[in-house]
Amino acid sequence: AGVREEDLLRRYDAVVHLVTAADGARDFYTLANNAARSESAEEAMELDRKVAAAWEAHPRKFYVDNSTGFAGKLERTTSFVVGLAEERGLA
Repeated sequence: AGVREEDLLRRYDAVVHLVTAADGARDFYTLANNAARSESAEEAMELDRKVAAAWEAHPRKFYVDNSTGFAGKLERTTSFVVGLAEERGLA
């Protein structure tokens, strides 16, 4: 009576993956400003790759890298989510 991957994937309309700052914006990855963060940059990147791989089969994944700085990252994410809401008639 386990859960099937296809059932988990169907549960979500989309998956938004915000890449860790440790990968591409390392100057902004620090343990000093986040009490919940305990991973080194290398560990964070490894965990991030595992999370991305776990969702790889989802048909509607949006991968948000660190190529545009944080404001750009938020803008791209917001644009995707608003677009999805509009497609669904929710916006």
